[in-house]
Amino acid sequence: MLKHCLRRFGLWPVVAGATLISILVSMAIVAGVHRFILGEPLTPAAVWLGVVCPLVLAPTMSTGSFAMLLKLDRAHERLRELAETDYLTGAHNRRYFMERLQAEAERMARGGLAFTVALIDVDNFKAVNDRHGHAAGDEVLCRLARLCSAELRSLDTFARFGGEEFAVLLPQTDMEQARQWLDRMRQQIAQLRIELQPDTQLHVTVSIGAACPRSPSTLAAAQVTSVLRLADEALYRAKREGKNRVALPLPAVA
Repeated sequence: MLKHCLRRFGLWPVVAGATLISILVSMAIVAGVHRFILGEPLTPAAVWLGVVCPLVLAPTMSTGSFAMLLKLDRAHERLRELAETDYLTGAHNRRYFMERLQAEAERMARGGLAFTVALIDVDNFKAVNDRHGHAAGDEVLCRLARLCSAELRSLDTFARFGGEEFAVLLPQTDMEQARQWLDRMRQQIAQLRIELQPDTQLHVTVSIGAACPRSPSTLAAAQVTSVLRLADEALYRAKREGKNRVALPLPAVA
């Protein structure tokens, strides 16, 4: 609750709220002592003491504590982001993707809504590095990641899977819907122009393999990776058939 308030309102509103609560508690204690212990009416001096003490002490004590708590919370959030993010492209990393895939598989097992997994691999990426250098290769990966991320829905997950390979998780999306979206994405990437130097322009293409489970019964824990395996097989088939294309598994997931 306290962390939620700090995140939403910041430090000083929370300190002000804590100070107000301290004053109210202090006044309740002072009034209770005078009435039930001393048996005397509440005096102006007691009221003044009940207000001034928390008004001085509460901000001083709570500011440092809440500031440290806020810093720790932000640091924890930053560490979580670093643990889930690819350092180069800013996309999610493989670990985060696998966690989301497992969660989506469990959701499908409960509700039966389809999802699609796709693997995207940059064609002839080694030639880009060999000809233009690794900095150019990094720029290609970053531009591709930004383009794909901009086209995703909030419920989709895009991750760098390793090297020049990316993965996409499309919840509530059947194979035909995914194929249309992936082919549109493939065309946008093929039209992308990357400026390396004032007189050097680079363009790349990608090959994509996709797989979509057909029923919740196929989603036992040991079988989740089979969806990725079928997407990977479809990806390599797209490579063999000429690259710059979307391929579906043969056969589809049973």
